Amino acid sequence: MKDYIPFDWTTVDNKGSWLEPCEESYYYAEKWRREGRHSVLDLGCGLGRHSVLFARYGFKVTAVDISDEAISFLKKNGKEQGVDISCRKADMESLPFSDDAFDCIFAMHSAGHADSEGMKKVMSEIKRVIKPGGTVFMTLCSKYTWTFAESGLPKYDENTVIKTDGPEKGVPHFYVDKEDIKGLFADFELVKVRHIDDCFGECCGGTKWKNEKHYFIEAVLHKEPVKPDYSDIIGATVECTIDRPLGKAHPRFPDMIYPVNYGYVEGIIAGDGAWQDVYVLGVDEPLERFTGRVIAVYHRLNDNEDKWIAVPDGVSLSRKEILEKIEFQEKYFDGELYLQGEKDNI
Repeated sequence: MKDYIPFDWTTVDNKGSWLEPCEESYYYAEKWRREGRHSVLDLGCGLGRHSVLFARYGFKVTAVDISDEAISFLKKNGKEQGVDISCRKADMESLPFSDDAFDCIFAMHSAGHADSEGMKKVMSEIKRVIKPGGTVFMTLCSKYTWTFAESGLPKYDENTVIKTDGPEKGVPHFYVDKEDIKGLFADFELVKVRHIDDCFGECCGGTKWKNEKHYFIEAVLHKEPVKPDYSDIIGATVECTIDRPLGKAHPRFPDMIYPVNYGYVEGIIAGDGAWQDVYVLGVDEPLERFTGRVIAVYHRLNDNEDKWIAVPDGVSLSRKEILEKIEFQEKYFDGELYLQGEKDNI
């Protein structure tokens, strides 16, 4: 099953309850901050109630959702709340991020919006983008809840129910028991698993008794880090087209004026599907074309593209100098600089 239908936010008149962070988010914001973790992926962020909370706690937050409306709402609300959140429309089964990108993943009532095959892909992507020793908090629907066990709703497969009305009409819901959890998290160290019954609260337009059970799962992933190999790039000579010369404004953010020349190398496809981007440093005038040597690569973590750093022949720059010159744009991303001459990098 694919082409999942996003949650229909147009049917939700009162979005207030969707902006209130859950109790668990406060707990994990405190816990993860004490543990010295820095970056959080809010997976299936909805309107961003947890993204805003984690940002206020000082985390570098990346929020993803498949709904255009949800992402647009969060971008606007984040600005109004005065917090910096990187918002991306994305499919949980194919995340647009680097390997080992995030310290923490928070997925409250979101990761299970898939069928059985889709859920395997979601877990594979989570394992790929989380750092070694990274932690996950996830909720999944319980097979013991009324919706799965007694409602008679159509089942797509042995774990998946398709909702037939309301804002989640057509949205798959993946249901688990303890054995399913063990299988999904076979590569993780399970830290805590709770089986919670939200037996009284808002339901079907009113407040009443209900049978709504979820598993609340905390797990840590121990794996070997993935180290990018730029040995065939660093030191290479490249020819660049400069489409954003020094002094020009960013095409979408007019307040951002480029303090360096910025362009691309035709014929080399980057992670975002476009030509490979290049920062040209060591030149103090606007350029249209440039030929020079790649001395470093800035490897973005919470994005799917790298940035090459090129200079004229005979020019050398320190790590500090490079980071200072590209900080105007890279401050919005997490990343690592791989520099020529540092043997641990190449």
